[in-house]
Amino acid sequence: MAEREPLHSWLLSIDRRIIYAVVAVALAAPLIFKLEMQPARMKTAEQFFRAVETLKVPENGIVLISMDWGPGTKAENEPQTEMLIKHLMLRRIPFAVMSTYVLSRPFLKGLPERVAKDLTDECRATTVETWTYGRDWVNLGYRPGGGLTVQGLAKSENIGEFLKTDAYGKPLSEIECFRNVRTIRDIPAVGEFTGLVGALGTWISFFQVPKHRPMLLHGCTSITIPEAFIFLDSGQLSGLHEGVAGAAYYSRLIDARYAKGGKPAKSSAVVAMTSLSVAHLAIILFIVLGNLGVVLAKRSARRMRAASETQGA
Repeated sequence: MAEREPLHSWLLSIDRRIIYAVVAVALAAPLIFKLEMQPARMKTAEQFFRAVETLKVPENGIVLISMDWGPGTKAENEPQTEMLIKHLMLRRIPFAVMSTYVLSRPFLKGLPERVAKDLTDECRATTVETWTYGRDWVNLGYRPGGGLTVQGLAKSENIGEFLKTDAYGKPLSEIECFRNVRTIRDIPAVGEFTGLVGALGTWISFFQVPKHRPMLLHGCTSITIPEAFIFLDSGQLSGLHEGVAGAAYYSRLIDARYAKGGKPAKSSAVVAMTSLSVAHLAIILFIVLGNLGVVLAKRSARRMRAASETQGA
C-alpha cells in the first residue's frame, strides 16, 4: 500500500496553474453574476459626497469633468467618474466632459449616455425623468495641449469662443447648457479623474485666476493615493476617491440619499469592488496555506531529527 503524502508536501507543491485558475474565477464570478458586498466606509468619499451635495452653481454655471484616463486605468477611473456624473444628474447640475488624454475619446461619449439611460430606467417606476445631451451635459471632446489648454481655459474671457465647438462640431453657442458660460468664474467645480502622472498637478497649478479657484474633486488609482492625500490635507482638494473603493462607497451614499423606493440598481463600482475583494480573499487563502505548509514542514523536520538522535543514542 502506497504511503500517504504528508500534508505539508501537498501544501508546498500546489500547482501554480490551480492558483491562477482560482484567482481568475474569484475575479470573474462577481462580475458575471453581478454580486455585491457592502463596501467599507471611506471618509474621503463622504467628504467628496458632501462637497457635491452642497455645491452651489451660478445660474449660467457648469461643472467641468476632466476624464484624463483611458483603457489602462478604466477599472478604477471609470466607476469614479460615473458616480460623479450620476450625482450631478440627480441634482440636475449641468456638466461638461473633456480630456487632455487622447485615449479617453470613446468614454467621453459613452459614459454620460450610459448613466443617463440607467437613471431613466431606475426612475421609470416612480417618475418620468429624462436626461438629454445639450441640456444636461456637453461633450467638449479631447483637447490637445495638456497644461497649455488648461491655462488657456483659465485665462479665457469667453470659453465658448476659445473652444469653439463640442466634440461633434456643433458651436458651443448653440448648446443650451453651455451657451451662457463665459469665464472660469462660471465653473464652480472641477472633477479630475486620472491615473496619469502630473495631470492633477496641472489642474491645481493652472486652473485658477485671482479671487476665483474652482473647487477641485479628484479620483485617482490606488497606487497614487499617498500623493493625492498631500493635496487633500492642504485643502487644495475638496474630495477624493481612493481607487474603486471610494467610488463603491460613494455609490451607497447616493443610493441612501436619492433612492425613491424599491431596490437600487446594481452599482458597477460595488460589483467591481466585490470582485477585487473576493480575489484578495483567494490570494490571502493561498498565502495562509503556503505558510502553513512551511510551518508543518519545519515541524516534520524537527521530529525526524529528534527521532534520528534518539535512535543514534
